[in-house]
Amino acid sequence: MAVTAADEQRFIAIATAVNAAIIDHFSVLFLYSAVLLLGLCVYIFCSPLGNVRIGGERADRIYSPFRWFAVSLTTVVAMGILFWAVAEPVVHFREPPGFSGVEPGSDAAMVFSLSTVFVHWTLAPYAIYTVAALTFALAFYNLGCEFSVGSLFRPLLGRRLGEPTAEAIDGLVLFAVVVGMSAVLSAGLLLIGDGLLYLFALPKSSGVYAAIAGFIVTVALLSAASGLRQGIQLFARINTFVFVLLLFYLLLVGPTAFVVRLGALSLFDFLVDFFPRQLLLNEPQGSRWSGWWTTAFYASWFAWAPLSCLFLGKIARGYTVRQFILVNLVLPSLFGMLWFTVFGGAALYYDSVGEGGMFAVYRDEGLAAMTYQLFGYLPGSRVLSVFFVFACFISFITATDSNTDAIGGLCMKAVTAERMGSPFVIKLLWAAVIGVIGWCSASYLGADGIKMLANLAGLPGVLIVLASGASLLVLARKLA
Repeated sequence: MAVTAADEQRFIAIATAVNAAIIDHFSVLFLYSAVLLLGLCVYIFCSPLGNVRIGGERADRIYSPFRWFAVSLTTVVAMGILFWAVAEPVVHFREPPGFSGVEPGSDAAMVFSLSTVFVHWTLAPYAIYTVAALTFALAFYNLGCEFSVGSLFRPLLGRRLGEPTAEAIDGLVLFAVVVGMSAVLSAGLLLIGDGLLYLFALPKSSGVYAAIAGFIVTVALLSAASGLRQGIQLFARINTFVFVLLLFYLLLVGPTAFVVRLGALSLFDFLVDFFPRQLLLNEPQGSRWSGWWTTAFYASWFAWAPLSCLFLGKIARGYTVRQFILVNLVLPSLFGMLWFTVFGGAALYYDSVGEGGMFAVYRDEGLAAMTYQLFGYLPGSRVLSVFFVFACFISFITATDSNTDAIGGLCMKAVTAERMGSPFVIKLLWAAVIGVIGWCSASYLGADGIKMLANLAGLPGVLIVLASGASLLVLARKLA
């Protein structure tokens, strides 16, 4: 933050150099790890461990099934699906990589673009969260481990994991998640800023971004202060309801037949080319395309996973391992496919019939403005835009709420299976840090900064999640 304020160009140069190094040296690690974790989820789902109940056979549930799904879904997706649902498919449609063999703007490019989005937002990414969160849930409730990221290593290392090492891991996770959450907040600030410009002609500026960030953090803290059973689940249900309304409205008034057909073709392409894309089998050596896109997205998932797993694991008490995988991997992936098919498919349709109108907005005004351009093609565009801005606010409030709750418990070691709350003052401190870093990124780095921050935060995350996967295999033998 100090470097940003003192020398913006130096800050950008440092961030760019670090980002390039991560892409060049660690892309394979991110992508191959995600596939490995997905395979582990399939194995655990089919294994005897799938029947084990988190917290024991008599464990009571914190949430009903729907509320559990709503909180889990909105904790994970945060702002990402709102920011990228329109922007990413159109960019891939107009600028597919040369090695893909598809012509920009062609029908094949449409299928490539939407199936690529499926790679970035379904199955493998959710497996990252699922493995880490499931490992923590079993360690915390079934083995009696403490509320710490170090508990992810206990089944694997036992007493060999000393307290100083566990605390160092927690500190590393705090760094990763603060940077990762700041990247997501940056996306939200850009998206909301463009919405306010579209609706009220309010110019984008660092001051506007600061006001938006302050409002989001304040409301999230008020919600977090009310506890697990009140504010968090209430905002999560509202968030889920808003998502469903947006989906059905676009499906109703948009190019429905086109969207359904493109979604089916893209899903087939995604499944057929799943392993070649994930394992970089068709990408020439030296290419940075997957590094700049897939690695950045996966790094963001890995950055969030070690801390989010504490919250996701904490709220899963009373459900079986198999139910956990359904709610945290299968159902969110299906929701993601539907969401990106409807929003991305509509954006591709209007860009193709409008001779690149959507892509022109991207070049002139940036990624965030593309969503409001899409709404301009639909009935009730201004009302829809207001509703979408509200969705942006509520989405990040939900995510900030849940993650600051986990941060509070992690810092104070205050959470036990009997006492689920965490200190408000710690939530306040970390929410403020996240808000300031997110503001810096939105003001000085823009959309490229979001990817840079995600890559930086994801590197420690991938190592922690892989270790949790090894612990889950140990638990499969111990608890089944």
